Amino acid sequence: MNNSINDNLIKNSAVVAISNKISLLQRKIFNFLIAFAYVNLWEQESFTTDIKYLKTIVWFDSKHMSYLKEAIKELLSTIVEFNILWKDKDAWSATTLLSSVEFHEWLCTYSFSPVLRKKLHQPNIYAKIKLSTMKLFSSKYSLCLYEIFIDYHNIWQTPIIPLQDFRKLMGIEKHQYSEFKRLSTRVIKPALKELTTIWGYKVEVSYQKLNRKVTALKFHFQEVAKPKKPMQEMKVFHNLDLQDKLVKEFWLSLRQAQKIIKTYPIPYIKESLWIIKHKISQKVVKNIPAYTITVLKNDYTAISNKQEQSLLSNTERNAWQRQTNWDWLEDTKSAARLNILHNADNNHVSKAQKEAKKYFNSLSKEGQQSLIKKFEDEKITSDILKTVYKKEGIDGTLMKVMFFTYICK
Repeated sequence: MNNSINDNLIKNSAVVAISNKISLLQRKIFNFLIAFAYVNLWEQESFTTDIKYLKTIVWFDSKHMSYLKEAIKELLSTIVEFNILWKDKDAWSATTLLSSVEFHEWLCTYSFSPVLRKKLHQPNIYAKIKLSTMKLFSSKYSLCLYEIFIDYHNIWQTPIIPLQDFRKLMGIEKHQYSEFKRLSTRVIKPALKELTTIWGYKVEVSYQKLNRKVTALKFHFQEVAKPKKPMQEMKVFHNLDLQDKLVKEFWLSLRQAQKIIKTYPIPYIKESLWIIKHKISQKVVKNIPAYTITVLKNDYTAISNKQEQSLLSNTERNAWQRQTNWDWLEDTKSAARLNILHNADNNHVSKAQKEAKKYFNSLSKEGQQSLIKKFEDEKITSDILKTVYKKEGIDGTLMKVMFFTYICK
């Protein structure tokens, strides 16, 4: 860590338990801005940081600075509710996370509201968040749970959390995951899996029910003994140069690079990187990390140049959606297979798409709305997809492809 910022963020418990309307990136940025300003919170009203330094701490690998700046600016207009779990007995209300922000080249000057600045400075009740751990998370749900668990680390369990409050903490809207089974499958289980992997604690969840319906949750956690290094870890250790190459030249996160080395044979990785480098030199790859993962996942080394070109067009259309979400890669893989099938039997694919459209048009307006809502709940889950969907709606080019593919499945 840089000397100007401490790895341990002192974060007021009430600011941990917020209505999580912000994205994963924005939560990481907000944590950084608190940590950077913490020492001078009482004396200063505004703070200036280097955006390059912020990028390092939050592990923002993309070169799209406009996206990063937009994420910071949105903190000015996003109103969040604090102290949802009522750990802090003082009065809390709602406010925006930043009161001002200004950019000048690579510098960002920002300020908190006077009320929030006072609350952030030397709080009586706080969680000690490790920034080096924070940046490893790829889901806003798991990061939120990590902060909450750290806040209750001394008693090894959370209080009973009413389901309505849990949805607020996760930033889940009323229309999303209305069935608890879907909430558990799409939010709770994946978040706990990533949390256990990164944090290293075993987490269990218990439910409170009324008339067979879940009304509240409670989490219990405990530290587990660290196992001996498996052979996969030794494989990473013996290929540190390749790991470094994946991070520096192909912009992958450290965790992604390690996962790739553990998953695929080393000769296959090196051959795939050669293909990727060739495509980058042709300036046809818009998102290097996502394209790298997709190539490895779909085994471009084993398909013809014609099929590869078909897969590439699909990647260029979709890769920017999620840079680091491994779940999304399964959809990309399915889409890639669809393109290969398209090359083999164009009439079959066209017919399937036409049938899907014909089926949708045959439904009543209520039936169409119901199907669209199911599609939103199950597929529009990442922050980036939500942004695109909000801007383009179901009639956008990307959303049409996803929607009719969803109907086909």
